[in-house]
Amino acid sequence: MRRQCCAMLYGVLRNQTLYQQKIPLFVAASSCTRGVIMARFQSTSSSPDVAEVKGHARKIFDAGVEAVMPDRMVKNCLKFNGNELTVKDKSYAVDHNVHVVGFGKAVIGMVKAIDDILGDHVINGVASVPCGLQEILRTTGRENLLPEQNSKVKIMEGAKNNLPDAHALRAANQIAEIAGNLTEKDILIVLVSGGGSALLPCPVPPISLEEKEQVTKALAMKGATISELNTVRKNLSTLKGGGLAQLAYPAQVVSLILSDIIGDPLDLIASAPTVADQSTPNDCLDIIQRLEIKDEIPKSVIKYLTEKSEGKLHEGQKSDLDHVTNIIVGSNTIAVEHALKEAERCGYVATSHSMSVSGEAKVIGKMYSSLAAYVYELYCVNVSSSNQGESGSKIDMGSKSAQMQYQQLLNLLLRTQYSVTDIALKMIEVCVQKAADKRQPVCIIGAGETTVTVTGDGKGGRNQELALSAALGMNESPIFQHLKQQGFELVLLSAGTDGQDGPTDATGSFAYPGQVTDVNQSDTKNCLDRNDSYSFYKGVNRGEDLIVTGLTGTNVMDMQILLLNPPK
Repeated sequence: MRRQCCAMLYGVLRNQTLYQQKIPLFVAASSCTRGVIMARFQSTSSSPDVAEVKGHARKIFDAGVEAVMPDRMVKNCLKFNGNELTVKDKSYAVDHNVHVVGFGKAVIGMVKAIDDILGDHVINGVASVPCGLQEILRTTGRENLLPEQNSKVKIMEGAKNNLPDAHALRAANQIAEIAGNLTEKDILIVLVSGGGSALLPCPVPPISLEEKEQVTKALAMKGATISELNTVRKNLSTLKGGGLAQLAYPAQVVSLILSDIIGDPLDLIASAPTVADQSTPNDCLDIIQRLEIKDEIPKSVIKYLTEKSEGKLHEGQKSDLDHVTNIIVGSNTIAVEHALKEAERCGYVATSHSMSVSGEAKVIGKMYSSLAAYVYELYCVNVSSSNQGESGSKIDMGSKSAQMQYQQLLNLLLRTQYSVTDIALKMIEVCVQKAADKRQPVCIIGAGETTVTVTGDGKGGRNQELALSAALGMNESPIFQHLKQQGFELVLLSAGTDGQDGPTDATGSFAYPGQVTDVNQSDTKNCLDRNDSYSFYKGVNRGEDLIVTGLTGTNVMDMQILLLNPPK
């Protein structure tokens, strides 16, 4: 029955005639009801400008990113008094015995924080960071994240386009050298963030760096999740999956981790160099089989994983990891909390619907276009209800009933087709009701990380693909034409907190009604089919719908910000 309802609703969402007619059950609203809604806004005829709403979305996003700057996260976590360093409930005796290693998109600011806190107690270190990061931070006004020139921690750049390369391998070898020469009197501070897997490549013999990169590309092209990617990476590395911590024994190891994975799993972030690995070679072989990429994986890799799974390869004795303390210092929860506060400062009634948005980017884009329609319909229903009893605001209750049934079917679609939880939908309902009662705009925020299964030869990233899919969905539904006619503005922002979305100079893009039109719809579908979202956004609206920040120096996955503004 639910499947039938969803199928019928899809037809209504995409059919202009059905939407406008008073068909029982599926009518969104009669002209009478919509007239009442419009009457409530007739005192002022001005509408919020889409550029203005885009500006609000960007401001909200920037506030979330700023809240998870790595230097701030580290300083909130550490206390240093005299010669005692306290990390949560553990204390360490510090006396010019601290070594620092780091790898990831956010660790350069973490290095700066450690230098500020411990000063000359840091005696050496290496941090592996993305290509061009230092220059980007200088040119974007984030010099405060850069270590001083006299820092004992060497900054090494590598992993162009987030793929392991010879530069990252050199950094990994130097990190391994530092860890391998420590004693029980030493402290190793390990700084970890998203992007760390590509920046700490140390393949197990006899696998080469080129072969490991081939594996990474094959997995990514097939839409492997970050969990699947890092499971394979751990089993093909000497440093990942607890290898770095093993190498550092008997020194005390303090690992400070900025999470870029849903749920903050310690055994997956940056492929877990300081966390014991519970995955197996069989897990890797299962992933390769499920994604149907065995023919694209080097034979040496298949042979290694097979022989290891059969116990044919000798492994050195492993110590336990009692000498290691792993601490999450920041995550997307912090970013979303601050984004919500900024939205409220901008006059929005705001809530979050999920911290774990995941799945195929195209599908999640459709989910957001359906969610946008749902928020709009909820707003209209609540404005209609609040107008009861007002002079000249008589409502056709039959039409209102039909409108509410349509809204309920949207609710059903979100729950059954896109697995939006009842709790999330209830939070959205409360948020929209409050906003409609006060005639305020609405902000709904989601966070997480989607994937892209590459089937074309285009250029783009998961956030741009998500936004383009949402924009296409908006053009296919007549709901958004009515939304514009009534003077509402709606904008969806999807962007990565790290400043990089795929191999492009953008971190994401905006979607809104009217961005895709009947004139360019065919070209838009072609761009989406070819995974060419960047080309679409570069060519529309003078490229102004792309979000370009440069590398931000942090990384806590992606954010989606949905804004609905009523007429002013």
